[in-house]
Amino acid sequence: MPIIDYGSDIYGIDLFEEGRPFRSTAYVIKDSEIALIDTGSAKSHQVLLDGLAELKLRAEDIDHLIMTHVHLDHAGGAGQMMQKSTRALLHAHPLAAEHLIDPARLEQGVRRVYGEQTTALFGPLMPVDKNRVLSRDDGEVLRLGRRTLTFYHTPGHAKHHLCIGDDLGHAIFSGDMVGIRYHPGYTGWDFTYGFPTTSPGDFDPEVMLASLDRLQTLHPRRIFHTHFGVTEPADEAFDFCRRGVHYIQELIGRLPANVTYELIYQALSQIIAQDLQRLGHKVSNTDPLAVDMMLNSQGILVYIQKKEAGKL
Repeated sequence: MPIIDYGSDIYGIDLFEEGRPFRSTAYVIKDSEIALIDTGSAKSHQVLLDGLAELKLRAEDIDHLIMTHVHLDHAGGAGQMMQKSTRALLHAHPLAAEHLIDPARLEQGVRRVYGEQTTALFGPLMPVDKNRVLSRDDGEVLRLGRRTLTFYHTPGHAKHHLCIGDDLGHAIFSGDMVGIRYHPGYTGWDFTYGFPTTSPGDFDPEVMLASLDRLQTLHPRRIFHTHFGVTEPADEAFDFCRRGVHYIQELIGRLPANVTYELIYQALSQIIAQDLQRLGHKVSNTDPLAVDMMLNSQGILVYIQKKEAGKL
């Protein structure tokens, strides 16, 4: 089981999301109390348990589960994990907490995107006992021992998104907020690439930029991405994510009325290909990013439709 030791008692567990390495990470923080940030989907549950075992930990040893947001590749396995982590408390954004306690509406929303493939892709959703869920306000802290974690409400990717600041490691656990870091082991390319994630249904480019600005004022040294691994120095992650959002804003500005998903996907593919070229990377196509381009195109389309309807 691939375990990455990032120093400062922070460990990454490759969750093999999508059945592939280098896609999603769960982060374990060891201190007087032990925290787990994101669980991955229910499909990754056994992989997560095996990773903990490699770190000489059992599920019962976890004191705190922290969910950056409730998209299923981040929190779909929270219910299963909480059943085994019998002493743990679960920490989430107030808007996320309600979906973890009762995932029925969350599942309906996911099925609108993935249809009949939902269970096969992510596994079953299980509720979490409401008495073990803590809704975390913006700026609240959690002390683990030597280190203190701070919760930041960071909308833009999702209205219910939390980022977690780590004072000891001078780091931010960013979930999906500061983009996706594409590892060469995932893409097959010989370089690391970064781009924002705009999946449905709460993407808002202006709000995302505001959240990025706020996080950058904290001056972190490292960004721990759920997808995948660490960007250091952190400013590199802010730069690639902000650059990508600006590209998307330009794309939206030149799209015709009554735009289709297919047209957005084509335009987004061109933007990423051009970005890769500007960065000096010679690749023949953007196929390794096809899953995310599909989701990102849907998210951009939903944003356009909401804006036109005055629902932002």
